[in-house]
Amino acid sequence: MRLPIRLKHAFSLLLLAPTMVLLSSCSSNVALKNDSLVNANLTRKADIEVYPEDRPSVPDGKVWWGKQDCASCHGATGSGGSANINLSDKDWMRKQKPIDQFMFVAYGKPGTNHPALSDKMTKRQIWDLVFYTRSLAVPELNDTEIMAVDPVFGSNCAVCHGKKGKGDGPLAHGLEPVPANFSQFRRFYDRTDDVLYDHIANGIKWEGMPNFLGKEDKAKNVKFDEAYIWKLVQYVRNFHETNLATLPEDTGANKAGATSPIK
Repeated sequence: MRLPIRLKHAFSLLLLAPTMVLLSSCSSNVALKNDSLVNANLTRKADIEVYPEDRPSVPDGKVWWGKQDCASCHGATGSGGSANINLSDKDWMRKQKPIDQFMFVAYGKPGTNHPALSDKMTKRQIWDLVFYTRSLAVPELNDTEIMAVDPVFGSNCAVCHGKKGKGDGPLAHGLEPVPANFSQFRRFYDRTDDVLYDHIANGIKWEGMPNFLGKEDKAKNVKFDEAYIWKLVQYVRNFHETNLATLPEDTGANKAGATSPIK
């Protein structure tokens, strides 16, 4: 028996309806993911590798802070001048991703008066500046503090993450996913300090990362309270930043305009 043409069309639409709903749902999810993708703006300059080849230097960043006269807007300590932002606010800074800060300094941002410095500074210089800026709110650990944390890291973290933070500790083999490699700039510059704190304090479910908040290393006489967890966050950051200077603070840097730009 043949169906009338109108009934055929209606029947076809009924058959297609679940597929259309599924496609619509997928499109919605894709759009949502695109909106929430971290560093999606990098696609505008996809040919540029924005991550550094070596750890940025906080002391060198201080040199570039002076060369670019950042204090004229941000104040000498970053607490604010004409700029409507307080770079010395610890709570605010702990919510900022290094990669987002790099993109802001390098390429500016619509709706702000911040200059784009990618044509005046090299990639490395901008990264140095970013990490110096971060240190205005959350100072990096000094050598004495690092040495004090070393044995605690060695007995509690290195078994998975390795002594040098490469994710190659003796217990790392067979773990899935593998322990984090702290020297991976792409991974850790995409994370805020708040996120790192949460991972250390509360662990990561289903990934083998234990929680440390409230625990104690009696052999090292260390309590993993909130303050010590934050110290561990800074210790982890030391794997992808350094307090070693390559530039004399006074005259070691060339004029910013004489450097090779990013683009």
